[in-house]
Amino acid sequence: MRIKSVFALASAAMLALAGCSSNEESSTESPAANESQGEDAQDVEHRDLTVMIAASMCDVAEETAKELADTMTVRTVCSGSSDLVAQIKSGAEADILVTANQKTADDITNDNLGTQLDVLATNELVIVVPAGNPAGITGFDEGMNDHDLVICAEQVPCGDVSRQLAELNNIELKPVSEEQQVTDVLGKVTSGQADVGLVYRTDAASAGDAVEIMDIPQAAEVPNAYPLLVIDATEPDASEQVWIDAFTTGKGRERLIDAGFTLE
Repeated sequence: MRIKSVFALASAAMLALAGCSSNEESSTESPAANESQGEDAQDVEHRDLTVMIAASMCDVAEETAKELADTMTVRTVCSGSSDLVAQIKSGAEADILVTANQKTADDITNDNLGTQLDVLATNELVIVVPAGNPAGITGFDEGMNDHDLVICAEQVPCGDVSRQLAELNNIELKPVSEEQQVTDVLGKVTSGQADVGLVYRTDAASAGDAVEIMDIPQAAEVPNAYPLLVIDATEPDASEQVWIDAFTTGKGRERLIDAGFTLE
């Protein structure tokens, strides 16, 4: 039952009470009516949700789904932001979308496929190398090109930022591989398939001792924003709002901060 239905039932009950011929009857029946309304509000049946979310926020989203398991079933779809947008444009089922940059969110709103509600957080790019830095990477310079450098593809948010940072620092990047999502870049570094990669700070932190992290000059000037959108709607329904609250407040907020996101 939608929340607005509960409010409608509550209003009808109050009007019925107001129309009683005896003030005494009204006073004796009101507590029972109020109690019934409270039970109805608590017994709202939430529908299942499909949440599409940028790969860099996947772990936090999956924890949120576990937290809500007794309330609803949440199917979490994690991928690169451009891929998620392409899926939605192709008709894939989705209720909520969180992308890793404003451009991909605009692709949805410009096509009238959804409504942006907020920007949840920001992230920034860093260099990661395998533990011990066997290739001897010294920083964000063209020396990275002498080794197996892996970055995100340009159409992916982390790839777009990689290119912007290269321009800001007056260097040319010559990667041996360009990936469709940031987690694939990290995976190649941690598995030893790459000597150096460019990933979000949150992903680097998630790898723990498997990588070493180096800051990129001017990275703070081009942070990635994470817009939140509802699909095929102008505002969230009751079930979507439950997920949004669980993801962005309380334990959800703590998880985002612990993961290294900067919250808006």
